[in-house]
Amino acid sequence: MLGAKAIARAKLNLFLDVGDLRQDGYHEIRSIMQTLELSDELYFRRTDGANGKIVTRCSNSCVPCGEENLVFKAIKAFAMKTKVLDEEGIEVFINKRIPVGAGLAGGSADAAAAIVAMNNIWELDLSTRELIDAASLVGSDVPFCILGGTALVTGRGEKVESLNPLSGLKVVLASSGQEMSTEQVYERFDSLRSNSDFPDSGEVEGKFRALIEGIEKRDVSGIAAGLHNSLEFATIRRDLVIEYKKKAESAGAVAALMTGSGPCVFALVSGLEEAAEVAWELEKLAPVTIVTSFSDIGAQVLR
Repeated sequence: MLGAKAIARAKLNLFLDVGDLRQDGYHEIRSIMQTLELSDELYFRRTDGANGKIVTRCSNSCVPCGEENLVFKAIKAFAMKTKVLDEEGIEVFINKRIPVGAGLAGGSADAAAAIVAMNNIWELDLSTRELIDAASLVGSDVPFCILGGTALVTGRGEKVESLNPLSGLKVVLASSGQEMSTEQVYERFDSLRSNSDFPDSGEVEGKFRALIEGIEKRDVSGIAAGLHNSLEFATIRRDLVIEYKKKAESAGAVAALMTGSGPCVFALVSGLEEAAEVAWELEKLAPVTIVTSFSDIGAQVLR
């Protein structure tokens, strides 16, 4: 193949329990992640005689291109593993729709899509396990974004176990549109984790069990009862997160939670009518408001 179009789906953390800092610089996590229909589009073009040159461009000027871009890093890691760019090159255009720096793993989703696309373009037929192994070299959320759907993610993000799919459930996203530094949020978490505002381990375990049971039964109320994010207590804009959550719940959301390191809040709703009402109210506060739904698919190549 000379080119391809790939779909990179955003993700939510329905549950995120952050553990201790590991020797490799990452935190141990236990998370239940969920992909969304909200996605970026990536367009790939294979270039002859380019001697391994990687060119990335993006529709959003706020996204760095070149070596800082996760797509660039993913392609470079994949090429080192497979030797596909020894004589050829690749050009990528990223059509951004996922809000940047909002905790929705837009960069990680793009990186996952790049790995899947490279495998497809060069017709390597690598297994999902091999793709996830390559993804783990790029970033913590990238392995999950390869697989997608509903999954339990542990370790630093490299261990991904699929759960019963929740595709079709509706959510409303609300974001300030301002980027949040994941590194700063984790540093703040480490400094504040002994604070009395943090839930104790028993409460966290109770939420985890409730969420697992809610997923098994596809019970929205059970899922809502299990939502948890350790980083919500350490986010730099906690006041904004609390405001968005209160507005969503007062407008009829079943529950609301910050995703990832924030500042995006998602509101779980019971249907389209409720989604419209919640979106109407959140739009009064949040510069970025999006209605979308859960997906059971991860990174995907369209021929």
